[in-house]
Amino acid sequence: MPSDAEPPSPVSGMADSVPYDREDHYTQPGDLYRLLTEEERSNLIDNIVASMNSVAKEIQLRQIEHFRKADPEYGIRVATGLGLVDA
Repeated sequence: MPSDAEPPSPVSGMADSVPYDREDHYTQPGDLYRLLTEEERSNLIDNIVASMNSVAKEIQLRQIEHFRKADPEYGIRVATGLGLVDA
């Protein structure tokens, strides 16, 4: 185990895999976004906005479409944070 790896975490309960269409790049991230608490969503949006502030507007718009396809709220919140839509 590398020295910078996270230590093992105790887990309980049942684990299973869920099949996703390999051509569907949006359902799984959208499902994950919707599982986050509001605080986690806000932190995620803040981190994405901070990382994308210096990116060209054309690329920001393209990436927002990916977020929107995963979850409409996700895309709107990133676009709002980047000042591309009114709050």
